[in-house]
Amino acid sequence: MILTILETMGHSKCKFKRIVTIMMLVILCTACGTEDPASQLPNVGEVSKEQTENLTENNTQTVKAREKSPAAAFEEGYRILNRSIFDNSMISWYNDETKQEIEAYAELVKGDMVPVWEEDSIFPQGLVMEMEEVIYRSLDSNMNKIRWEEIEQSVYYETMRELGMEKWNPDMEEMKILFPELKDAGPELDSVYDAYREVCGNEYCYDLFHIPTQDREQYVLAMDSGGTAGIRYIYLMELVDGEFVPISDFETQNAGYGGVIQYEGEFYYIYLPNNYQLKIYDGIRIYKIGEDMEYENLLIKYLPYEYVWKNLYNTSEGMKWEDYLENIRDEITSDKYLQNGTDESGWSVYFGDEEKVENFIVPENERRYYSNEYHKIDFANIGIPVYMRKSNFYSSNTYTTWFLKCLFYLRDPMENSIVELENMEIYPSVPDWDKVKLVQMWFKEMEGKVYTFCLYHVSDYNYMLNVVRLEGNEVNRIRTDILSPRRHFVLTEGEKSIY
Repeated sequence: MILTILETMGHSKCKFKRIVTIMMLVILCTACGTEDPASQLPNVGEVSKEQTENLTENNTQTVKAREKSPAAAFEEGYRILNRSIFDNSMISWYNDETKQEIEAYAELVKGDMVPVWEEDSIFPQGLVMEMEEVIYRSLDSNMNKIRWEEIEQSVYYETMRELGMEKWNPDMEEMKILFPELKDAGPELDSVYDAYREVCGNEYCYDLFHIPTQDREQYVLAMDSGGTAGIRYIYLMELVDGEFVPISDFETQNAGYGGVIQYEGEFYYIYLPNNYQLKIYDGIRIYKIGEDMEYENLLIKYLPYEYVWKNLYNTSEGMKWEDYLENIRDEITSDKYLQNGTDESGWSVYFGDEEKVENFIVPENERRYYSNEYHKIDFANIGIPVYMRKSNFYSSNTYTTWFLKCLFYLRDPMENSIVELENMEIYPSVPDWDKVKLVQMWFKEMEGKVYTFCLYHVSDYNYMLNVVRLEGNEVNRIRTDILSPRRHFVLTEGEKSIY
C-alpha cells in the first residue's frame, strides 16, 4: 500500500526506494521480533560507518585545536617540562667501566714522552726533565687527585722524597735543637706542625723548611691566608736574633703539596699548581729559592694541542651527525669553549640552533647578572619553545669546579607573563666536586627533530659528549663520544702568578 501511494506522488527515485525498504523491514522485524534491522542490510551498515568516521574525524580535529590553543599548550608544556630533565638521568649510562675506558684511552693517545728545555733557562736541564717525567707518568693515575692518601702514593710525592724533600722538613727533635725555647714546651705541642706555628707566631703557618747556609740560617715558611680564596704565602726568611726577617716571597692559590729540595747545590721550592677551574693538579712549578724568588720560577704544563675523538655508543640517528661533529671538532675543543689549562679557556658558552630572543626580560636577572641574554628552542619536541639563559659558573672556593648553569622559562599567554621552570634548572646548587660536570650544552635540529648535545668534563682534560633526543618525558640516547687530548710540554719561565 505504501508503494502505491509513493508512485502516485511521482517519487520513484532510488533513495526513496531505500527508505521504503527500510520501513517495510521495520514492520516485518517488529512482527518477527528482530532487534537490529540495520544489521540485515549491508548498504545501510556502510552508511553508518561513514557517518561514524566523519564524527571521529571532527572530534579529533576538535581535540587538536584544543591542544594547539595557547592556554592548553602552556599548561601541557609546563606539566611536561617542569622537572629535572638534565639531572643524573642524562648520564645514567656513565659508570666505572666508562670511566676506566676514558682513562685508558687518554693514556693511549697522549703521545710519546718528548722533553722540553730552554737553553737560556736558569733552571738545570736535569731537574726540568725529571719534573716533566713526573707529569707524564702521572696522567693515568694521580695528577687529577686531591686527597692526601692518593697524593702520598703518587709519582710526584715519590720523586720529591727521592730528591730529599723530607731532609729539609725538620721533625720535632730537630725543631727543639733549632729553637731551644721549644724544649720547655708542654703538651700543647701535639705535633711538629704545632711547633711550626709556635715559632712562626702565626696560627696559619702550615709548613716550615730549614735551609742551612755557610753564613746564615734561612727558613722557608708556608702560611695560609685564612680566607676563602685559598691564597698561600711562601716566605724565605732569615733568623736574626730569634726573629724572622723576610728576604723574598711569592703567592700561590693552593698548597700543592710543596716542598724544598736541593739540586746541584741550589735550593728549590716545588709544588703542584692547581687548575682553579677544573680543580686538578695539572702541572709543576719550580721556584729558585733566593732574593728574587718571586720571578725566578718555572711553570711546566703538559697541555692539549688537539683532541682525539672515540665513539663509545651509536645509533642510526647518531650516525647522521658524523659530518656535523667533524665540522665542529676544532671549534668546540678550542680554548674558547673548553678548559685546556690556559687562563683564557672556557669563558664562552656554545650555541647551536637556539634562536636569540629580544625583549625577553626577567627583572630579577637584570639585577643579578651583568649579561641577561636569552635564547629559545623546542628541545623537548612537544611544540613548545623553551627560553633559557646559559652561563658559565666559576667558584671562588677551593673545591667547586667549572660547570654550566642554565635557567629555563615559558611564556604564559593567559597572563602575558614569563614563568620559570624551577625544577628544570641546571645545577641550582653546587654539584659534588668529584662527579662529572656538564660544561657545555647546545641544540641542533635535523629532519624536524631537535637534538640535545651535552658535553661533560670527566677528569683531567678529558671530556664526554652525549647526544640525546628528548620526546616529552622520554630521554633517548643517540650517541656517546669521548674526547681525549694529544699533548706537549709548555714551559713558562719568570711569570709572576699566584696559581
